[in-house]
Amino acid sequence: MKKPELQVGLKFEIEEVVSDNMLASHFQSGLLDVFATPSMIALMEKAALLCVENYLEEGYTTVGSKVDILHLAPTPKGMKVKAVAQLISIEDRKLTFKVEAYDSFEKVGEGDHERFIVNRERFLNKAYQKVR
Repeated sequence: MKKPELQVGLKFEIEEVVSDNMLASHFQSGLLDVFATPSMIALMEKAALLCVENYLEEGYTTVGSKVDILHLAPTPKGMKVKAVAQLISIEDRKLTFKVEAYDSFEKVGEGDHERFIVNRERFLNKAYQKVR
Protein backbone atom coordinates (compact mmCIF):
# COMPACT_ATOMS: atom_id res chain seq x y z
CA MET A 1 0.00 0.00 0.00
CA LYS A 2 1.37 3.42 -0.97
CA LYS A 3 1.93 5.99 1.75
CA PRO A 4 -0.09 9.23 1.57
CA GLU A 5 1.81 12.16 0.07
CA LEU A 6 3.71 14.55 2.30
CA GLN A 7 2.20 17.99 1.66
CA VAL A 8 2.04 21.51 3.03
CA GLY A 9 -0.96 21.98 5.32
CA LEU A 10 -0.66 18.74 7.29
CA LYS A 11 -1.53 19.39 10.93
CA PHE A 12 -1.16 17.41 14.16
CA GLU A 13 -2.18 18.08 17.77
CA ILE A 14 -0.94 16.41 20.92
CA GLU A 15 -2.11 16.96 24.49
CA GLU A 16 -0.46 16.19 27.82
CA VAL A 17 -0.95 17.12 31.47
CA VAL A 18 1.85 19.18 33.01
CA SER A 19 3.65 16.86 35.43
CA ASP A 20 6.59 17.27 37.84
CA ASN A 21 9.17 16.34 35.21
CA MET A 22 7.87 19.09 32.89
CA LEU A 23 8.38 21.95 35.37
CA ALA A 24 10.95 24.74 35.15
CA SER A 25 12.10 23.80 38.65
CA HIS A 26 12.81 20.24 37.43
CA PHE A 27 14.85 21.41 34.42
CA GLN A 28 16.56 24.11 36.47
CA SER A 29 15.62 26.50 33.68
CA GLY A 30 13.76 28.47 36.33
CA LEU A 31 12.89 28.28 40.01
CA LEU A 32 9.10 28.11 39.72
CA ASP A 33 6.80 25.11 39.49
CA VAL A 34 5.34 26.01 36.08
CA PHE A 35 5.49 24.43 32.60
CA ALA A 36 9.10 24.79 31.47
CA THR A 37 10.08 26.29 28.14
CA PRO A 38 12.18 23.16 27.32
CA SER A 39 9.09 21.01 27.96
CA MET A 40 6.94 23.21 25.74
CA ILE A 41 9.51 23.01 22.94
CA ALA A 42 9.76 19.22 23.33
CA LEU A 43 5.97 18.89 23.04
CA MET A 44 5.97 21.12 19.94
CA GLU A 45 8.76 19.03 18.40
CA LYS A 46 6.84 15.84 19.19
CA ALA A 47 3.75 17.23 17.44
CA ALA A 48 5.85 18.09 14.37
CA LEU A 49 7.50 14.65 14.35
CA LEU A 50 4.15 12.87 14.58
CA CYS A 51 2.62 15.20 11.97
CA VAL A 52 4.77 13.71 9.21
CA GLU A 53 6.09 10.37 10.49
CA ASN A 54 3.43 8.27 8.73
CA TYR A 55 4.16 10.00 5.42
CA LEU A 56 7.83 8.98 5.26
CA GLU A 57 9.28 5.97 3.48
CA GLU A 58 10.37 3.03 5.62
CA GLY A 59 13.79 3.62 7.16
CA TYR A 60 13.36 7.39 7.31
CA THR A 61 12.44 9.81 10.10
CA THR A 62 12.87 13.50 10.87
CA VAL A 63 15.26 15.22 13.24
CA GLY A 64 14.90 18.68 14.72
CA SER A 65 17.34 21.28 13.42
CA LYS A 66 15.98 24.68 14.50
CA VAL A 67 13.48 26.20 16.91
CA ASP A 68 12.39 29.83 17.15
CA ILE A 69 9.86 29.92 19.97
CA LEU A 70 8.17 32.50 22.17
CA HIS A 71 6.89 31.35 25.57
CA LEU A 72 3.93 33.69 26.11
CA ALA A 73 2.28 32.70 29.40
CA PRO A 74 2.75 30.40 32.42
CA THR A 75 0.92 27.10 32.88
CA PRO A 76 0.64 25.42 36.30
CA LYS A 77 1.32 21.79 37.15
CA GLY A 78 -1.74 19.61 36.60
CA MET A 79 -3.21 21.62 33.70
CA LYS A 80 -3.56 20.18 30.20
CA VAL A 81 -1.37 21.63 27.48
CA LYS A 82 -1.82 21.10 23.76
CA ALA A 83 0.81 21.51 21.05
CA VAL A 84 -0.21 22.04 17.44
CA ALA A 85 2.18 21.65 14.51
CA GLN A 86 1.31 22.59 10.94
CA LEU A 87 3.63 21.88 8.03
CA ILE A 88 4.07 25.19 6.17
CA SER A 89 7.02 24.51 3.86
CA ILE A 90 8.81 21.60 2.18
CA GLU A 91 12.22 22.30 0.63
CA ASP A 92 13.84 19.04 -0.43
CA ARG A 93 14.57 17.34 2.95
CA LYS A 94 13.85 20.46 5.08
CA LEU A 95 10.40 20.71 6.63
CA THR A 96 9.21 23.91 8.32
CA PHE A 97 6.36 23.94 10.82
CA LYS A 98 4.29 26.63 12.49
CA VAL A 99 3.95 25.49 16.09
CA GLU A 100 1.68 26.70 18.88
CA ALA A 101 0.94 25.63 22.44
CA TYR A 102 -2.23 26.20 24.45
CA ASP A 103 -3.32 25.53 28.00
CA SER A 104 -6.95 25.48 29.13
CA PHE A 105 -7.13 29.28 29.13
CA GLU A 106 -4.91 30.74 26.41
CA LYS A 107 -2.14 30.42 23.87
CA VAL A 108 1.08 29.91 25.84
CA GLY A 109 3.64 29.54 23.05
CA GLU A 110 4.20 30.01 19.35
CA GLY A 111 6.92 29.96 16.74
CA ASP A 112 8.61 28.07 13.94
CA HIS A 113 10.36 24.71 13.95
CA GLU A 114 12.50 23.06 11.27
CA ARG A 115 13.13 19.36 10.82
CA PHE A 116 15.14 17.40 8.27
CA ILE A 117 14.20 14.06 6.74
CA VAL A 118 17.04 11.60 7.35
CA ASN A 119 17.80 7.95 6.76
CA ARG A 120 17.70 6.44 10.26
CA GLU A 121 20.60 4.01 9.78
CA ARG A 122 22.95 6.52 8.12
CA PHE A 123 22.14 9.18 10.71
CA LEU A 124 22.82 6.85 13.64
CA ASN A 125 26.01 5.52 12.04
CA LYS A 126 27.30 9.07 11.63
CA ALA A 127 26.46 9.91 15.24
CA TYR A 128 28.05 6.77 16.70
CA GLN A 129 31.24 7.11 14.65
CA LYS A 130 32.10 9.83 17.17
CA VAL A 131 32.57 7.25 19.94
CA ARG A 132 34.36 4.54 17.97
